[in-house]
Amino acid sequence: MKQLGMTIDLNRCIGCKTCIVACRNYHELVDPSEAMPNQMPYYLRIESHRTGTYPHIAVDTWVVPCQQCPEPKCMVSCPEGAISKDPETGIVFVDKDTCTGCDAIPGTLAIEKWKTSPCKVECPAHINVQGYVALAAKGKYQEALQLIKEENPLPAICGRVCQHPCESVCKRDEIDEPVAINSIKRFVADLDLNADTRYMPEIRDKKEDKVAIVGSGPAGLTCAYYLAQEGYQVTIFEKVPVLGGMLTTGIPSYRLPRDVVEAEIQVIRDMGVTVKTGVEVGKDITIAQLRQEGYKAFFIAIGTQEGKRLGIEGENLDGVYRGLDYLRQVNLGEPVTLGKRVAVIGGGNVAVDAARTARRLGASWVGMACLESRETMPAQDLEVREAAEEGILINALTQPVRFSGENGRMKAIEYTKIHPTEPDEYGRWSTQPIPGSEFTVEVDAVITALGQEADWCCLTPECACTLNEWGTMNVDPLTLQSDDPDIFAGGDAIRGPGTVIEAIADGKQAAISIDRYIRGLDLRQGRDKEWIAVTEPQKEKYDPAKRAQMPRLEPEVRLKSFDEVQQGFTEEMAVQEAQRCLSCGSACIQACPYGVIQFDAEEGKSHKCDLCFDHSHRGGLPVCAEVCLTDAIAFGEVELLRQSAADQGYAVVDILSKESILYVK
Repeated sequence: MKQLGMTIDLNRCIGCKTCIVACRNYHELVDPSEAMPNQMPYYLRIESHRTGTYPHIAVDTWVVPCQQCPEPKCMVSCPEGAISKDPETGIVFVDKDTCTGCDAIPGTLAIEKWKTSPCKVECPAHINVQGYVALAAKGKYQEALQLIKEENPLPAICGRVCQHPCESVCKRDEIDEPVAINSIKRFVADLDLNADTRYMPEIRDKKEDKVAIVGSGPAGLTCAYYLAQEGYQVTIFEKVPVLGGMLTTGIPSYRLPRDVVEAEIQVIRDMGVTVKTGVEVGKDITIAQLRQEGYKAFFIAIGTQEGKRLGIEGENLDGVYRGLDYLRQVNLGEPVTLGKRVAVIGGGNVAVDAARTARRLGASWVGMACLESRETMPAQDLEVREAAEEGILINALTQPVRFSGENGRMKAIEYTKIHPTEPDEYGRWSTQPIPGSEFTVEVDAVITALGQEADWCCLTPECACTLNEWGTMNVDPLTLQSDDPDIFAGGDAIRGPGTVIEAIADGKQAAISIDRYIRGLDLRQGRDKEWIAVTEPQKEKYDPAKRAQMPRLEPEVRLKSFDEVQQGFTEEMAVQEAQRCLSCGSACIQACPYGVIQFDAEEGKSHKCDLCFDHSHRGGLPVCAEVCLTDAIAFGEVELLRQSAADQGYAVVDILSKESILYVK
């Protein structure tokens, strides 16, 4: 198949906008007798570059048409199947008869449709949530999965442990309740767990360049996935015997079954990523040695897997466990002796996981104590509710004072109640005990979960990387590049204890940066995007409908094993829940990496440049190329255009993707 496209010589373009006028008139986008402000819909976008990317070019504007992508994200994201690609020319079309404008009411919401749905804005990975939910509503599960994996290679994992900030801003809440986005994602992703039908992304041209990833948690796995997709030779170094980081060693299997983690990791293995477990970078091998072996770049994704100490009397008694060490032992099948009465110190997810795990290991009484109030505990609300259902006592606004023991073994904890307070700007608590509120609880074991930190032994003296006062690595927040140009970092290693989806987002961004670094491109160009959320979606045509509730095992059943508690949506539940989405923005507009798809409020439909197919396929030129006063616009087969540009000494301009076909000398 030949791939038709267009190039624009930025040295010839004088910014006269003749192409824009011709384009609008030919496609009858506007009344030619009226003024044409930039707010009107058009296929060719105009941007200033005097103070932008190309200040050395002495013209005011340049134009960006649709790139006719070889793998169009807009086509995948459209729930109506209104976007298709011509098999002979590669030109991408929008069928106006099929396009619904994502349920737009004609004549309204033009500005809102050009914005991004709040769920995508709030998601750290900026997944096209609206797009995959709409596809699921149509029963297009494979297409929905492919769209998710554009930004998140671990959807089945995320569908279980993501804190789903997307749902917190869902506009459906203004009618009844937010859409159960995470549960829909899990349903779609679980259909992909079968090894025989599993989606595998296309691997682009194989490269000889080698990249090392230190740590196999969600950030490291994600970075490996996207670099492997680009054809790089990727090796993951993991110091423990199993892959997954906290996904495997920190999160209990009743929340995240091991076979789910392994299934999504297997895809990454099948993409050609090399895995070396039981290898600790900094001890068994150093970054300097890896450089000598030819590795061009490094991604540090070691997480925060070291528990912090409380610093109180009795902390060294037998029977006192640090939360992460304890969960790691349990998850790796190592024996742990707790006894019947167990105390847990902390109010985060690790503390709740530790408490619920203790119940499953046979503890008849488990009590949690945390500095926060019940309403401000950092653990997810659902996890706290499920812990209470399982008989776990939660003492909020409670501080441990000392541990006491007998014959070196844990015996009791002395607590005091504290006044409600807030942590300072550095996250440190200044507690104020309530006089006379002291009380003692006899226990057989105590698990402390009051914070995590990273083990930085991987940074040997030859590394120029630096750490900040929080003990996390200093990196550029946009590119994730450290003080060492070939070292990048992400996830908890730069954030402190965070969420899985934040780590996934960092892994994707690090892969983009590493790819650009190895190819000698600008790491920052085109990436500092401002996300503007839809604020006024249509709501009038939607009737209230109850949010689907996740089926769960009953509490008395849960405690008998580590079987998964949340059972997942049925197909009927997933489809009905997906149909509750308000389609705040346009799925294709949100999917387009170039931002060139437009929304026509008059018709309530989206449209884009199709290189004037009805005109050019008969031997003519796109109208913009026909009228260009300086012959700045060239049309033809993409490879021939690229070769012609190269012959003239032009270089590819990397706007948002290395596939861009704009050139400049």
